[in-house]
Order: sequence, then C-alpha cells, then structure tokens
Amino acid sequence: MAKSKKGGFFSRSFSLPNSRVRKGQRIERNIEERQEEEEEEEIDEKELHNVLRMIKTLAVNAKKDFKKKKVYRYYCEEMIDRWIPDLKRLLRIRSREEKRHREEADAQRENDRRETQRELRNFSKGYDNKRNRTDEVAALKNKHEDELVRQNKEHDDVMTALKREHQREVDRLLAEKEKLLTRLSQTAGDKLRENNPNFSDLSDPYRPTKLSEMFSELYDNQWTDAMEILEADRQEKRAVETLLNILMKCFELCKESSESQLSSLRDACCGNVKNDKDNDLVKSAKKAKEMRREMATWTLNESRIYHALWEKLEESFGKDDVEKCKLYIQKCVQCCWFMCVQDPALQLTVWTIGTKMDGYNMKSFTKNGQYVDFSVWPALYLHKDGPLLSKGIVQGTNQATV
Repeated sequence: MAKSKKGGFFSRSFSLPNSRVRKGQRIERNIEERQEEEEEEEIDEKELHNVLRMIKTLAVNAKKDFKKKKVYRYYCEEMIDRWIPDLKRLLRIRSREEKRHREEADAQRENDRRETQRELRNFSKGYDNKRNRTDEVAALKNKHEDELVRQNKEHDDVMTALKREHQREVDRLLAEKEKLLTRLSQTAGDKLRENNPNFSDLSDPYRPTKLSEMFSELYDNQWTDAMEILEADRQEKRAVETLLNILMKCFELCKESSESQLSSLRDACCGNVKNDKDNDLVKSAKKAKEMRREMATWTLNESRIYHALWEKLEESFGKDDVEKCKLYIQKCVQCCWFMCVQDPALQLTVWTIGTKMDGYNMKSFTKNGQYVDFSVWPALYLHKDGPLLSKGIVQGTNQATV
C-alpha cells in the first residue's frame, strides 16, 4: 500500500462535486482523525481493563470451582478460547494473515473511495453541464419570450391599424353608398313627381299634405282671433268677407310674386336669349322651380317681397284693418307663398251666392241649406281641377238667390 510521508495510508481528502480541498481543510481533517483515534484508544483501554477484570474474576471463580468440582483445566481452556481473540484484538496483536486481509480491505476501501470520488466528479461535471444548459435554456426562453411579446405587440398594432383603416374604408363606402342611394331615390322621386302632383317628397316639411294641415290651423287659430277683433265694430257677415278677401288677396299677390321670381331665376339660369334646344329649356325651367322652392323660407324672412305684399294689402284694406289682423295676415302670407311655389301651385276656390251645396267640397258654417249664402273659407286643391285637400266652409241657405 502506498503511504504518505507521515506514515499513514493514502489520505486525499474527500471533496464535494466540482470543488478542491484546500490546505486548511486537510489540516482540519487530520486533526479530526487524530481525535477519533485517541477516542478509539481510550475506548480500547477501557475494554482492556474490563477484560482483565473479567480474567481476574474468572481465575478466582475457577480456583473456587476447582476445589469444588475439579474441572479447572476444561473450564480454563474454554475461557481462554473465548477471551484470547478479544485480547489479541485489544492488544492489536495480528497474524500475517490478518495483516494481509487488513491491507486488502484497506486497499479495497481506498479503491472504493477513489471510484466514489471519480463518480462524484463525473456527477458534478454532469450536474454543472446540466445546470449550464438549464441556464442557457432559461436565457434563450426569456430572450424568445421577449421577442415573442415584441412580435405579438407589433402584430396587434398592425392588426389594429388595419382594422381602423378597414373601418374607415367601410364607413367611407357606406357613406358613399348612402349618398348614391339618396341621389338615386331623389332622382327617382323627381322623375315620379315631375308633372305628377299626386306624388310628393315626404322629407319636404312644406309638401301639399303639410300645407293642408297648416291651412286648417290658420282657420282654427288666427282666423278665429281676427274674427273676434273685427266683430267688435262690424257684423259677422262683413267680418267674414273681410277676412276671406284678405286671404284671397294674399294668395293672388303671392302667386304674382312667385311667377315673377320664377321668371327671374329662369333668366339667370339660361339667359334672356332663347335656346334652340328644348331639352336645355326644360332643364333650366325645372332647375329654376327647384331653386324657388328651396329658397322659399329665405324669401319670406330676408327678401323685400314680404314688405311689398304688406304695402299692397294696406292699399287694398286700409292700415286700420291690416294692423288689427296683423298676425292673421302674416300666417296667410306664409301659407299662400308655400302654396304658390309648389309645382304645380295649389289652388284656392270660393263659391258665389246661390251655388248649390256640395257636401264633398263644402261644409256648413253656422247654417245648413241647399244653396250657398256666402263663402267663409276657401277649399284647397292640389292643383287646378285637382283632388281636394281641404274642404271649403260656406254659410247655407234654402233660397236660390239672395
């Protein structure tokens, strides 16, 4: 067996995986081994004393037994065979065979120790490699996770931008579609309503049916108020005639002004020179009528037509009656103007005295009869000789003439 300089067996320190024993650690280990050897020697010394006491006790007992039983020889031989090996062990008395076995055992332990150290080093190396690979895998995983997060964010940003762009394009196309449908509907409606007053634009707040409602409200509200004012200084029939004449005069003046305005608009569209192409003339006239209808509200509020109508009414009925019926006249001018700018214009009809009563077109004021005594409120038609929109109101009588 190889021995160290100090005479002991090979004493390389056992090390943990992937570490080397330092000089201080070897010194500490030698100290611990010496302490263990001293403790073993103390134990062996105690055992040796115990064996000697037992041998002494054996000798004393054997002497006593020899006197009694005379079996000293056999008893001593048995005791010697039993205790001699223990004495040899305690006294470290070994034979050559025992020394050889001991050296073989020490060599086997040393080989086992070296093999164990080699396996531990291999294990440590493998463990370190595995840990390094684990660290590399974790680093790559973190790197790829960061890259994946970045790519996902870029993908989400791109998708969001594409969705936003797609939504804008969809909104633009829907708006364009709605605009085209509106134009198509308007064109179809214009063609349907062209020279056909039975069809009207439902989006127009001043279409014939709405004007009929406005005309009825004029009779129910402003006419009633003006009637109460005029009856204070005149008879009922005369007050009715005054209000009816004011309405019809407003309608006449509005019709003249609307035709004059239409002529001016037509001249502005195509000029005073006559165009040889009839199609252009028709388009210009149609455009002029549309412009007149679209600017009807502006004409009443901003132009001087309303003031001109007001001056003519004062000349016809006097400033006194016009001032008394101011609210009534304002509403009459508004209704009549929107009636006259329709294409074709709406028509008002009154009946003369002695006209036979017609329940389809007329309704009674305060008296019924077979004939008309006087007209109170005109009937409203869609156009001349057109369908009825609102019945007229007349005072009835049974006399054919008055």
